[in-house]
Amino acid sequence: MAGLVCATYLTRQGRSVAVLEQNHQVGGCLQIFSREKRIFDTGVHYIGGLGDDQSLMKLFDFLGIREKLHCERLDMDGFDRIIIRQAGVEIPLAQGWDRFQENLTAQFPSERQALQAFVEKIKTTVDRFGPYHLQPADPKLLPTEVFSEGAWDVLNRYFKDDLLKAALGGNSILYSGDRDKTPFYAYALILNSYVEGAYRLVRGGSGLSKALSGLIRIQGGAIVKRCKVTSIGRRDDGVFTLEVADGKHFCAGKVISAIHPSSLLQLLPEKSVRAGYRHRIETLSNTPALISVHFVVKPEALPYFNNNYYILETADDAWTIRSLPDEGWPYNYMVSTGCEETGQEWCNTVNVLAYCDYSEFATWEGSFNTVMYPSGRGNDYEAFKNELIHKIKVKLEGQFPGFQEMVTGAYCSTALTYRDYINVPQGSPYGIEKDFNNILSTFVSPKMTIPNLYQTGQNTDLHGVYGASISALLTLSQLEEGKDVFDEIQHFLSTEQG
Repeated sequence: MAGLVCATYLTRQGRSVAVLEQNHQVGGCLQIFSREKRIFDTGVHYIGGLGDDQSLMKLFDFLGIREKLHCERLDMDGFDRIIIRQAGVEIPLAQGWDRFQENLTAQFPSERQALQAFVEKIKTTVDRFGPYHLQPADPKLLPTEVFSEGAWDVLNRYFKDDLLKAALGGNSILYSGDRDKTPFYAYALILNSYVEGAYRLVRGGSGLSKALSGLIRIQGGAIVKRCKVTSIGRRDDGVFTLEVADGKHFCAGKVISAIHPSSLLQLLPEKSVRAGYRHRIETLSNTPALISVHFVVKPEALPYFNNNYYILETADDAWTIRSLPDEGWPYNYMVSTGCEETGQEWCNTVNVLAYCDYSEFATWEGSFNTVMYPSGRGNDYEAFKNELIHKIKVKLEGQFPGFQEMVTGAYCSTALTYRDYINVPQGSPYGIEKDFNNILSTFVSPKMTIPNLYQTGQNTDLHGVYGASISALLTLSQLEEGKDVFDEIQHFLSTEQG
């Protein structure tokens, strides 16, 4: 997503741009796939901040793709519904901060004042981050303390009710929420985007990549798919040479990398970056691995639900990651459905996201399998995936009685799938893990010490469509061609409003 935003902007500036993509689809987790004539998203289950007056939609206006997107807003009274099985409760999270606060107060009346204060803290925190309002960052608004507060610590400071604390972190699988590491600022920015406006993209996240790709081509840029870069060198005259798996090479004056920083370092000569920087990046912790299970559902068997379910075994599972697939697994999982048309009445697909430790796939770590580079991992791997699918089916039976009889097909993406398709260590879908205990160690600058080499994407800011889009703006602002990007956006918006 971040690479495509950068390319869209730079081609509009008249620069000569080529997007190099190793897969047959661009966009990382914007990719989709189909089974049994049904479409599945690989990563974009819903998007925040897409209301008419919200920042992400304003950015899409500026880029010129708003009219190309078909979005459906999720349930205003419960875009996410948090189910805590052992407590027997379902707690909806509403859109709009007033409604969000009112609905939770109705379920937790003794926490009324705490909820009001907590919502104000979120708003105050979000207001400090200029780029999330399409404005330059103001260092005066971002002292170290903003980054060194833990989300779990803040929740404990405001609330006494354990179920409410669990509900407010019930969708933490969206960012691999960890009580010992997750910063409050990241929690606030992510939750705020969904409360302001949570939407599904009709027919999947590839609508975004197609819209951006189309503009890149129209504006004179090139998109080269099935193009796996194997090394990046730099000549004495400063020109980069990018070698590709098929023996071809590309030359460029500037390179923007939209892959994981450690994956980028593997493409560079050993001594091209400082040893200390290489060591720091390569030893940083990444967020835990996830598994995605995609179900095809019989026609008119399961009514469409215009929300996401986050199902926790206990209140503790909101902020404790239990990722080994033992007898009781999964303990924390997300359930969503694909949206294929406006006014949909029945589910055609159901998607489940759950933690599943990367170590479980150690037997097949040496394998590699994508559409472009097919190579089966063997019968044992397929049997293990079927075992995981069965465990999830059994869990879903408790939420949707008769679910196992509704399913005509089930397909599984493991940590190895994520690793191979989006080139991330250990299949980590959200990249480098943010840790409020030592936030500077997890900070990755868009600008590298190698002149004219830049990074963008979730590791330089936050993950998700919103986070990756903002990271692109932060990267562009480091380039001579993009140094005025925030001013241009504000001028565009003021002209449009005028």
